[in-house]
Amino acid sequence: MYRKTEFLAALRKRGLDESAIQTHLQAIAGLDSSLAARGLSLERPELAAVEAWLSERLREGESIYDFLIPAARYFTAARQETVAIRLMAYLLPIGVLPAMADRLTTLEGEAVRSHVMSGVTIPAEGSPPEAYPDATARFVEALEAEIGPEKARRVLAWNVHEIPTAAFALDRERFLDLGSIDAWLLDHHRRQVEILRRHAKDGTLWFEQRITQAVVDFVEARPEILGGVREGDIIYTTKIPYDPDGYLQATDGLERRRLACHCPLALASITERDAGVPPLWCACSAGYTKFMFDVVFGEETEAVVLESVLSGSERCRFAIKIPPSVSLGA
Repeated sequence: MYRKTEFLAALRKRGLDESAIQTHLQAIAGLDSSLAARGLSLERPELAAVEAWLSERLREGESIYDFLIPAARYFTAARQETVAIRLMAYLLPIGVLPAMADRLTTLEGEAVRSHVMSGVTIPAEGSPPEAYPDATARFVEALEAEIGPEKARRVLAWNVHEIPTAAFALDRERFLDLGSIDAWLLDHHRRQVEILRRHAKDGTLWFEQRITQAVVDFVEARPEILGGVREGDIIYTTKIPYDPDGYLQATDGLERRRLACHCPLALASITERDAGVPPLWCACSAGYTKFMFDVVFGEETEAVVLESVLSGSERCRFAIKIPPSVSLGA
């Protein structure tokens, strides 16, 4: 198996037991055989052939834990970034719409959930991201029609990915140590730039992003990206493009919008004519963005979408309202 040593090392670093490791190895052995039948190999795969294998596994009713997750982990370890990034896009939408439906039940009740979800068919786990925009659009449209835009934003703007507060424990600690919102924002941005710099140097992916020196320079010059700029009681923050290196090279506005978008539930709907998923959906991204600030300030913040690619902008920008209990000078 090509890059087997690196793959095993990555799995053990994740803390997988031997049974899980064997499941991963068996999945990749099956993929290897499938590629070989097409005259390909793990060393020189074709994305279309990998996706055809995924589709076959899905049709046969296999669990994504037995084929999709092992494949994404394998190609990441094997440094096949193009394939790895594409497979991660299969994983990211999983569970999002069901979690939104559960939150709707919590906030508005089972009857409202039933009305909203009656016309929404959620794709099977492991479906390609292109399968999601129709369901996403139907959910947002029905949600807004049922409870109105303000309540809909409240449903959408939360920590849907269930990121643990521990993920931002260092930022909370740094904020308390520095004693200043502005000093913490500068410190946070500096630390994020250093992380990007390390990925640019060693060529490894940062989450699903390929980082180049041009990306490092781009972010370093823009403190709103992976950071924030305070004006009064508002922090303005801008999302790093999903494919930052491609974004910097693109000259077409539509292409830049698509390269900026992080949401696999909506990306395929961005066309020259319009975005098929309503811009209200970007309240979900606001919820993701504000969670770090919730943890840092020790209470929930408010987030407003100022610009988004679904509304026609080439960037996603948010305003985070600092809670009144947090001193602006502290």
